[in-house]
Amino acid sequence: MLAMIQKKIERVLYTRGFHVPEVRKMASRQLYILLGVLPALAFGWKGVDLVTGVLLGTLNFLALAKLIQELVYLQKSAVVVQIFSFYGRMMITALAFYVLIAHLDSSGVWLLMGFSTVLINILLWGMSQFLGKTSKEA
Repeated sequence: MLAMIQKKIERVLYTRGFHVPEVRKMASRQLYILLGVLPALAFGWKGVDLVTGVLLGTLNFLALAKLIQELVYLQKSAVVVQIFSFYGRMMITALAFYVLIAHLDSSGVWLLMGFSTVLINILLWGMSQFLGKTSKEA
């Protein structure tokens, strides 16, 4: 069953433009993290804040992963437009954090803990790259 879910997520990511396998693997890992924290909703407002932070982090991570993939691997044009769209998303995220914390009394700590799952994902990728190297450099 898990393999079927994994294949479906991989297929959806591929159709959404994540054509590079490494980028798709990181994007799917971030989606697994999001799915993994959904049970935290049962723990009240702190759980809601945690899931909201993970959701904001996941959306930004997916946007950044797609942008980097297009800039580095696929080398599409309109680089300036893509960079400005990414910064626009970051400003919207900052505004979302402001509204959540200042006006909706969300916990900044729980929001940031959720948002930091992106760093955990990147660290996991880095460790897998470091530990996966089998050849020695001269």
